[in-house]
Amino acid sequence: MTTNWSDLSTQEQTALKRMNRGPYPGLDETLAKRLIALGLAQERPSGIGISRAGRELVIDILLRGRPDRRDT
Repeated sequence: MTTNWSDLSTQEQTALKRMNRGPYPGLDETLAKRLIALGLAQERPSGIGISRAGRELVIDILLRGRPDRRDT
C-alpha cells in the first residue's frame, strides 16, 4: 500500500518533516506507531527514525513546492 501526502494528517506530515531533519525525541508514541504501520518510519536502536519511503515522500513534497521545479 502506498501512502500519499494527502492521506496523512497535519500532525503526521509535520512529524515526517521533523524526522527528515534528524532525531525527533518529542515524537508522540501513538503517532510513531502509526507512521511505522504506514511504513514511513522505523524503529532503530537510537529511537524512531524516518524510513526510506517516508524520506522519499517528504522530499517529493518539498520539491513540488520549489518554484523552479518543472513537472514533466
